Amino acid sequence: MVFLLSMLCLAGCAIGKNEETEVEQTESEALPKENLFLIVEHNMQEESICVHSLATGQLYYYEYGFSTRFKDKYGSMTPAVGFTPGRVVTIAPRDKDGYLTEVQLSDEVWEYEKVRRFQIDEDKGIFTIADTKYSIQDEVKIFSNGKEIGFSDISNEDILTVIGRDRKILSIVVTTGHGTLSLKNTELFEDSFLQLNSNIFAMITPDMQMEVPEGVYTLKVANDGWGGSAQIEVVRGKTTEIDLDTLKGEGKKRGLVSFEVDAEDVKVYVDYQLIDHTKPIELVYGIHVLKVEAEGYDAWKKYLSVNSEEATLIIELTENEDASKEENSETENETEETEKDATESLETTEI
Repeated sequence: MVFLLSMLCLAGCAIGKNEETEVEQTESEALPKENLFLIVEHNMQEESICVHSLATGQLYYYEYGFSTRFKDKYGSMTPAVGFTPGRVVTIAPRDKDGYLTEVQLSDEVWEYEKVRRFQIDEDKGIFTIADTKYSIQDEVKIFSNGKEIGFSDISNEDILTVIGRDRKILSIVVTTGHGTLSLKNTELFEDSFLQLNSNIFAMITPDMQMEVPEGVYTLKVANDGWGGSAQIEVVRGKTTEIDLDTLKGEGKKRGLVSFEVDAEDVKVYVDYQLIDHTKPIELVYGIHVLKVEAEGYDAWKKYLSVNSEEATLIIELTENEDASKEENSETENETEETEKDATESLETTEI
């Protein structure tokens, strides 16, 4: 298996119950003056994040990459995996390529974890934690396993993380059924990616810990030719410790990668070297830079993580809108000139 960490721009992001929502693509200088955003979706595979402006209610879509800095509320670097739906962040301007430069957890909000004693009075708009009452409005967002749910989906048996500002609740996250994954001997794999099944990706940091839903996973790691996989189980409320030394293998490994591209006259670059994409290529386990170019199509760039012996990568390019507009414009001009010539011909033709 090969997985991709996307650097592409999408038209929107799906939120809630698989609904498609149009999202602003405006530059950072056009963002609201109040730089506070609530995360509604974080796709680690696509390296994208969708946020809800607390000032305007507008959604914004961003992409990020290796250079993006994720920080805790104190300004220290922290893994991107902790930036889950429901958390409130501030955002720094994009870089020259349009990618997010920095995301930081806001210090203007509070987070109460492991909330068990709570009551919800939706009619009165009151959420009580222990003996303290808080306001809940229509815009409060509730999440479970990264998906948006409603108040009716919350059970009295659930354990919650509640996030708010002053006496107003901004988001509620159902954390029942989560456990902790703890990594040790991370040195060899630091700054590469950990993969859990096909939907959880996280950059590995020293002695990393991350909270994930309970369940059975295939864990994969790969870096600089080393790597392997293991079946693990994350148990609710427990810590599952994984020694990455047991996954590095006995020597450096290579995977055979084939490419299928849906365009003609394509140039494919791996680690900035032009390759013959019509033939399989051997790549060492780990992260590689993949770039594809074709006339009339948007540039395609992704990070490629090789962590298996063999895989086929299907690449679908997007037609360049500017090129299409130019082509349409030329066609329209040709049509206008043809019509003009025909008109002039009619006007001067004797019958």
